[in-house]
Amino acid sequence: MRRTIRDRNILFLCDDNASLSQMAEAVAKHLDPPKVKIFSAGIKPTTIPSQVYKVMEESGVSLEGQSCKKMNEVPLNEIDLVISFEGADKRCSSLPKRTKVENWSIPALGLSNISSPASLTKYRHQRDEINRRVFALFMDYWRNDA
Repeated sequence: MRRTIRDRNILFLCDDNASLSQMAEAVAKHLDPPKVKIFSAGIKPTTIPSQVYKVMEESGVSLEGQSCKKMNEVPLNEIDLVISFEGADKRCSSLPKRTKVENWSIPALGLSNISSPASLTKYRHQRDEINRRVFALFMDYWRNDA
């Protein structure tokens, strides 16, 4: 008997919705899993650094159409899974209690570091780690018919 995959909504959440959650949203949308809607948001959104666009373009993943969003711009009551970066879920009182939260410990770059020459290398490491984790997330989902 063939299992069916149910609809699922995933939110990638971080403090600023500028790099980690944006990269994760872009990778997830690029993988285009069936019956999954992808969102990202931040507690206090800022802007996406140009280096994030650059490192994502290097891997063939576009950030086109993405922007930094506040929590109230996401259908929180429809979210099934929150992937939280740096414990952002703990600073968000508006998440429904039933929502499953998974914390991904990937250090973000501080705003003071985003224009340093080494930042591009750090963004590449973040991107590669996020690629691995998002791919694994969807493999588990498809395998387990979450």
